[in-house]
Amino acid sequence: MAVKIYMPLPFDRFKEEGELIGRMILEYGELEWMLCLIAGHVLTDLDTAIKALYRSRGELQRMEVADALIRQRIEDNKLKQIYEQTFAHMKVCKSIRNQYAHTNWVHAGSDKLCYVGIEEMAASHEPIKMHNMPLYHLDIDTVIDQARFFNQVMQNMSYLTMEMQHVLGLSTTTGFHYVPNIRRPKQASKLSR
Repeated sequence: MAVKIYMPLPFDRFKEEGELIGRMILEYGELEWMLCLIAGHVLTDLDTAIKALYRSRGELQRMEVADALIRQRIEDNKLKQIYEQTFAHMKVCKSIRNQYAHTNWVHAGSDKLCYVGIEEMAASHEPIKMHNMPLYHLDIDTVIDQARFFNQVMQNMSYLTMEMQHVLGLSTTTGFHYVPNIRRPKQASKLSR
């Protein structure tokens, strides 16, 4: 028996965008897991890494704890630089993930997929009214570019995970591909109200 999962109505019309957005939301959890594995490798204690990271709530706190555990323990300068770049890119992925996970999706007209930025509203000190909610237009090119960015950051996290094991003598496997100079992704455009 096939199970029909509810999707916000705009994704009936914007299926490709919905699929890519859903993948990015899910893939962010994989990025966090890879960061946890790297912490486990540098600590040589996966149990402590998992418990330290996943007992804390929230993506930002988890990332900051992981970074505190990892950054100063990387002795190889080239690997440390790659880690720092990849960690910065992961913050962009977190921002994109949260932007899409904490939104209300709307279909503006016949050709525009839009969303209301709920976190942005919550951070504002201005009273929230229906007419001043931040509305963003998201086109397929932007979503594809963001998915590309996620894919490249995922590739670099895989590289770091394997390379860290190799440098620490935990594995003899090498040869994972690193993507240098990752271009930051496009962002949705805010519609004027």
